[in-house]
Amino acid sequence: MPLARFLSAIRAVRPTLTLISSAVVEAIVLAEGPIGTAESVARALGLRNRFQLARLLEEEGLPPLHRLAEWMTVLSWVVCAERTQVSLCWMAFRSRRHPSACYRLVKKITGLRWEEVQAKGSTWLMQEFLKEIRAHARRAQQYGSASSPILRQSSGRALRALRYGVSTRFPAIPNDSPN
Repeated sequence: MPLARFLSAIRAVRPTLTLISSAVVEAIVLAEGPIGTAESVARALGLRNRFQLARLLEEEGLPPLHRLAEWMTVLSWVVCAERTQVSLCWMAFRSRRHPSACYRLVKKITGLRWEEVQAKGSTWLMQEFLKEIRAHARRAQQYGSASSPILRQSSGRALRALRYGVSTRFPAIPNDSPN
Protein backbone atom coordinates (compact mmCIF):
# COMPACT_ATOMS: atom_id res chain seq x y z
CA MET A 1 0.00 0.00 0.00
CA PRO A 2 1.77 3.17 -1.15
CA LEU A 3 2.04 6.29 0.98
CA ALA A 4 -0.61 8.11 -1.04
CA ARG A 5 -3.19 5.49 -0.07
CA PHE A 6 -2.30 5.84 3.62
CA LEU A 7 -2.74 9.59 3.46
CA SER A 8 -5.96 9.48 1.48
CA ALA A 9 -7.44 6.91 3.89
CA ILE A 10 -6.54 9.08 6.89
CA ARG A 11 -7.93 12.19 5.20
CA ALA A 12 -11.15 10.34 4.40
CA VAL A 13 -11.62 9.53 8.09
CA ARG A 14 -10.49 12.97 9.35
CA PRO A 15 -11.20 15.43 6.50
CA THR A 16 -11.27 18.54 8.70
CA LEU A 17 -7.76 18.38 10.15
CA THR A 18 -6.06 21.72 10.70
CA LEU A 19 -2.81 22.61 9.00
CA ILE A 20 -0.70 21.62 12.01
CA SER A 21 -2.34 18.24 12.47
CA SER A 22 -2.16 17.51 8.75
CA ALA A 23 1.52 18.41 8.74
CA VAL A 24 2.20 16.05 11.65
CA VAL A 25 0.28 13.17 10.07
CA GLU A 26 1.92 13.67 6.67
CA ALA A 27 5.39 13.87 8.20
CA ILE A 28 4.86 10.63 10.12
CA VAL A 29 3.54 8.87 7.01
CA LEU A 30 6.44 10.12 4.88
CA ALA A 31 8.99 9.14 7.54
CA GLU A 32 7.21 5.80 7.97
CA GLY A 33 7.47 6.23 11.72
CA PRO A 34 8.85 8.64 14.31
CA ILE A 35 9.65 12.22 13.33
CA GLY A 36 11.32 13.30 16.56
CA THR A 37 10.43 13.91 20.14
CA ALA A 38 7.12 15.54 20.96
CA GLU A 39 9.02 18.55 22.29
CA SER A 40 11.06 19.03 19.10
CA VAL A 41 7.99 18.58 16.87
CA ALA A 42 6.02 21.07 18.97
CA ARG A 43 8.81 23.65 18.77
CA ALA A 44 9.20 23.14 15.01
CA LEU A 45 5.48 23.85 14.60
CA GLY A 46 5.62 27.01 16.67
CA LEU A 47 3.86 25.54 19.69
CA ARG A 48 5.02 26.29 23.23
CA ASN A 49 5.67 22.72 24.33
CA ARG A 50 4.82 19.04 23.92
CA PHE A 51 1.74 19.39 26.08
CA GLN A 52 0.23 21.91 23.69
CA LEU A 53 0.96 19.51 20.81
CA ALA A 54 -0.69 16.66 22.71
CA ARG A 55 -3.80 18.77 23.41
CA LEU A 56 -3.95 19.85 19.78
CA LEU A 57 -3.81 16.27 18.48
CA GLU A 58 -6.38 15.17 21.06
CA GLU A 59 -8.73 18.02 20.13
CA GLU A 60 -8.35 17.11 16.46
CA GLY A 61 -9.41 13.53 17.25
CA LEU A 62 -5.99 11.99 16.64
CA PRO A 63 -3.97 9.60 18.77
CA PRO A 64 -0.86 10.95 20.53
CA LEU A 65 2.27 11.58 18.45
CA HIS A 66 4.09 8.47 19.66
CA ARG A 67 1.06 6.29 18.95
CA LEU A 68 0.73 7.63 15.38
CA ALA A 69 4.43 6.93 14.84
CA GLU A 70 4.13 3.40 16.24
CA TRP A 71 1.21 2.59 13.96
CA MET A 72 3.03 3.94 10.91
CA THR A 73 6.17 2.01 11.81
CA VAL A 74 4.27 -1.27 12.00
CA LEU A 75 2.35 -0.44 8.81
CA SER A 76 5.62 0.22 6.97
CA TRP A 77 7.04 -3.10 8.18
CA VAL A 78 4.02 -5.02 6.95
CA VAL A 79 4.13 -3.28 3.56
CA CYS A 80 7.86 -3.97 3.28
CA ALA A 81 7.35 -7.64 4.20
CA GLU A 82 4.58 -7.97 1.60
CA ARG A 83 6.68 -6.33 -1.07
CA THR A 84 10.08 -7.94 -0.41
CA GLN A 85 9.21 -11.12 1.50
CA VAL A 86 11.80 -10.38 4.21
CA SER A 87 11.45 -11.17 7.89
CA LEU A 88 10.81 -8.66 10.64
CA CYS A 89 14.11 -9.75 12.17
CA TRP A 90 15.95 -8.74 8.97
CA MET A 91 14.14 -5.37 8.89
CA ALA A 92 15.02 -4.83 12.56
CA PHE A 93 18.71 -5.43 11.94
CA ARG A 94 18.68 -3.18 8.86
CA SER A 95 17.09 -0.35 10.86
CA ARG A 96 19.47 -0.90 13.81
CA ARG A 97 16.71 -2.02 16.14
CA HIS A 98 16.61 -5.01 18.39
CA PRO A 99 14.36 -7.69 16.83
CA SER A 100 12.60 -8.45 20.11
CA ALA A 101 11.66 -4.78 20.50
CA CYS A 102 10.10 -4.85 17.02
CA TYR A 103 8.11 -7.99 17.77
CA ARG A 104 6.92 -6.41 21.05
CA LEU A 105 5.87 -3.23 19.23
CA VAL A 106 3.76 -5.26 16.78
CA LYS A 107 2.11 -7.06 19.70
CA LYS A 108 1.54 -3.76 21.58
CA ILE A 109 -0.06 -2.04 18.59
CA THR A 110 -2.16 -4.88 17.17
CA GLY A 111 -2.57 -7.34 20.02
CA LEU A 112 -1.36 -10.05 17.62
CA ARG A 113 1.93 -11.76 16.87
CA TRP A 114 3.93 -10.70 13.82
CA GLU A 115 3.04 -13.84 11.87
CA GLU A 116 -0.67 -13.20 12.42
CA VAL A 117 -0.40 -9.54 11.41
CA GLN A 118 1.63 -10.46 8.34
CA ALA A 119 -0.97 -13.05 7.34
CA LYS A 120 -3.81 -10.51 7.70
CA GLY A 121 -1.90 -7.99 5.57
CA SER A 122 -1.50 -4.25 5.24
CA THR A 123 -5.12 -3.62 4.23
CA TRP A 124 -6.38 -5.17 7.47
CA LEU A 125 -3.78 -3.29 9.49
CA MET A 126 -4.73 0.02 7.88
CA GLN A 127 -8.39 -0.66 8.72
CA GLU A 128 -7.41 -1.27 12.36
CA PHE A 129 -5.43 1.98 12.39
CA LEU A 130 -8.42 3.87 10.98
CA LYS A 131 -10.65 2.31 13.68
CA GLU A 132 -8.34 3.78 16.30
CA ILE A 133 -8.45 7.19 14.64
CA ARG A 134 -12.27 7.03 14.53
CA ALA A 135 -12.36 6.12 18.23
CA HIS A 136 -10.18 9.13 19.07
CA ALA A 137 -12.36 11.34 16.88
CA ARG A 138 -15.51 10.17 18.70
CA ARG A 139 -13.90 10.94 22.06
CA ALA A 140 -12.88 14.41 20.86
CA GLN A 141 -16.43 15.03 19.61
CA GLN A 142 -17.93 13.93 22.92
CA TYR A 143 -15.86 16.46 24.81
CA GLY A 144 -16.23 19.12 22.10
CA SER A 145 -13.25 21.18 21.07
CA ALA A 146 -13.66 22.31 17.48
CA SER A 147 -13.10 25.95 18.36
CA SER A 148 -10.27 25.44 20.82
CA PRO A 149 -8.18 28.48 21.74
CA ILE A 150 -5.09 26.35 21.15
CA LEU A 151 -6.11 25.70 17.56
CA ARG A 152 -6.93 29.34 16.91
CA GLN A 153 -3.75 30.63 18.55
CA SER A 154 -1.27 28.15 17.15
CA SER A 155 -2.52 27.66 13.60
CA GLY A 156 -1.59 31.20 12.54
CA ARG A 157 1.91 30.88 13.98
CA ALA A 158 2.45 27.50 12.35
CA LEU A 159 1.13 28.76 9.03
CA ARG A 160 3.61 31.65 9.11
CA ALA A 161 6.42 29.26 10.03
CA LEU A 162 5.57 26.91 7.18
CA ARG A 163 5.05 29.73 4.69
CA TYR A 164 8.30 31.57 5.43
CA GLY A 165 10.39 28.63 6.59
CA VAL A 166 11.29 30.32 9.85
CA SER A 167 10.51 29.81 13.47
CA THR A 168 7.91 32.17 14.86
CA ARG A 169 9.20 31.58 18.38
CA PHE A 170 11.88 34.22 17.95
CA PRO A 171 10.69 37.25 16.01
CA ALA A 172 13.19 38.87 13.73
CA ILE A 173 15.26 41.58 15.37
CA PRO A 174 15.25 44.68 13.21
CA ASN A 175 18.62 45.72 11.95
CA ASP A 176 19.15 49.34 13.08
CA SER A 177 22.67 49.65 11.74
CA PRO A 178 23.07 51.78 8.62
CA ASN A 179 24.21 49.95 5.49
